[in-house]
Amino acid sequence: MNSLLSFVTKEDPPLSIYVLSLVCMGIYIFGMVGISSLNLSLLPTLSFIFIGLAIIYSLFLNRNNSIKVNILLWVGLGLYFGLNIIQLTGLSPTLPLLPFDLLIILLPFTAFFLALTFSLEFYTSSFSMPEEQSPEKSSRSPSSILSRIPYLSKPPLSDYIYLTKPRLMWLLSLVALSGMAISAGPSLQLTTALLTILGGILAIGASGTFNQIFEADVDQNMDRTANRPLATQRIPILNAWIFGISLAIASLFVFFQLNIFSSILALSAILFYSVVYTVLLKPNTAQNTVIGGIAGSFPVIIGSVAATSTIPLSAILLATLIFFWTPAHFYNLALIYKKDFQQSGLPMFSVVHGDVKTRKHILFYFGSTLICAILLFYFARLSILFLSVNSLFSIVFLWAIILSHYNPSRSTFLRSFIASNIYLTVLLISIILELLW
Repeated sequence: MNSLLSFVTKEDPPLSIYVLSLVCMGIYIFGMVGISSLNLSLLPTLSFIFIGLAIIYSLFLNRNNSIKVNILLWVGLGLYFGLNIIQLTGLSPTLPLLPFDLLIILLPFTAFFLALTFSLEFYTSSFSMPEEQSPEKSSRSPSSILSRIPYLSKPPLSDYIYLTKPRLMWLLSLVALSGMAISAGPSLQLTTALLTILGGILAIGASGTFNQIFEADVDQNMDRTANRPLATQRIPILNAWIFGISLAIASLFVFFQLNIFSSILALSAILFYSVVYTVLLKPNTAQNTVIGGIAGSFPVIIGSVAATSTIPLSAILLATLIFFWTPAHFYNLALIYKKDFQQSGLPMFSVVHGDVKTRKHILFYFGSTLICAILLFYFARLSILFLSVNSLFSIVFLWAIILSHYNPSRSTFLRSFIASNIYLTVLLISIILELLW
C-alpha cells in the first residue's frame, strides 16, 4: 500500500482537493458506521459537526472554482444539513424504495463527489501524459518480427494455457464465490462451490480462447498483444476453435450437474464476452468497456444461481458494483496503452474522447462503485470487516486516482489500476469471510 501512496507528483493537489476529498469520504465512512450494528452514541453528533465544518471550509477554499463546482457544493451543503437536521429532530419519513438513513448518506455524497470530480477537471484539464516509450517492445523490433513466423513444431502447453487468459481466473473465481456466499451463506456446500469454480474456470478459458480467435489480426497490430499464440500463429486457428469449444462444452457439463439454469447462464456469459463484446462492441463503440462490464458481472449471478437457483437483491447489487468498477479499473489501462489501441483501430474511450474525459469518467464510475458498495453493505447486512476494508481501500483507490490526475503518466495510471484490483479483491474476500463463517 505504501508504494501506492508514497510517490511524488509533479503537481501537488491544492488544499481544496484534500478538504473536498475529506468531506466525500467523511460522509461516506461515517455514514456506513451510522447504519452499521456498531453502537457509538456520540458518533452522529461528532461526525455532523466535523463534516459540517469541513464542508464550510471547502466552500471557502473553492470560492474561485468553476460555477458548476460551487453549485454542487451548495447543493451538497443543503442536502447534508437539511437531511441531518430532519433525522436529529426525529422527523425522518418512511420511504418506499430506500430507507431515509441511506438517503442521508447517498444524496450529499453524490453531490460532493461530483463536485470533487469537476474540481479535478477544473484544475488538471491542461495536464497531459508525456510522450514515453511504449511499455512493451515495439512490434517492429527484430524479436517481435521473428515471433510472428509460424511455428513448425508442436506448440507448448503454455500457449494453450495462455489462450485461456489465466490472469482473469483468480479474480472472477472470487466473484463467483462471493455470489455463492451472498445467496447461500454458511449453508453453501463444498461440492457446489468447487463445481461452480471449476465450471467458471472452464467458461473463462473458453471465452478467452474465442476472444483471441476473433482478435488475432487486431492483436498483431498492438505491442501489448503481438506475441499472443494466435497472433504469432504458434497455434493454428482450427486447433484454437477445437480447444475453445471443448472448454465450453466441459463448462456447460459441469454446471449442468448443479442445475440447468447455471448452465444456461454460463453459455450466455461465454457468448456475451466472445461475440457481443469482442465482435460487436469492442470494434464499434467507445462504450465497449462500459457495456462489456456485464461480462464481469455474470459470475456473481452464475454463482448465486448455482448455489440456490435464486438471485437475491444482494447478488444484483454486487453484480452492479462490479459493472461500475470495470470501467473505473480498465480505463487506466486504456490510458496506458492508448497508442496501442490507436494503431489497432479500436475505438477505446481514451482514443475517442481523450485523456481528460477518460480521467473524469474513472471518477464517475468509481463513485458509482462506492454507492453500490454501501447499498450492498446495508441490504446484505454485512458488518465490521466489510466496513473496514471498504473504507480503507476506497481511500487508497481514490487517492491513486487523484494523484494520476496531477501527474498523468503510465506509472501513475498503473498504480491506479493496481489500486482498483486490490480494492475489489479485498472487498470480495471480506464478503466471503463474513457470509461463510
